[in-house]
Amino acid sequence: MTVYAIGDIQGCFAELELLVKKINFSTDKDQLWFTGDLVNRGPNSLDTLRYVKALGENAITVLGNHDLHMLAVLFGFQHQRPQDTFDEIIDAPDKEDLVQWLIHQPLMHTDQSLNTILVHAG
Repeated sequence: MTVYAIGDIQGCFAELELLVKKINFSTDKDQLWFTGDLVNRGPNSLDTLRYVKALGENAITVLGNHDLHMLAVLFGFQHQRPQDTFDEIIDAPDKEDLVQWLIHQPLMHTDQSLNTILVHAG
């Protein structure tokens, strides 16, 4: 199994698709590790969340500050900022499913077999 670590997608789903194609990612033999910040800034946070969630066991994800900010907004602990780009998630019919998946992602992932820890920078 090949593991690819990808950082800070920030809603840039088209670029993620290009990267996955470029590395010839295969769900049969590869795993993607996401270092947080799946959402915000870019134009396609909703598709990014849906894609990563759909990868199931082929994806390991830790939360980043943009993910945590969006969750805080959704749960009413923070206000959305003018530059935030997650309105499409707020309005999505599958928002609850995506939020439930996201809140179950850890802040840190450890893989003893690879002697590796995955966290968001910061």
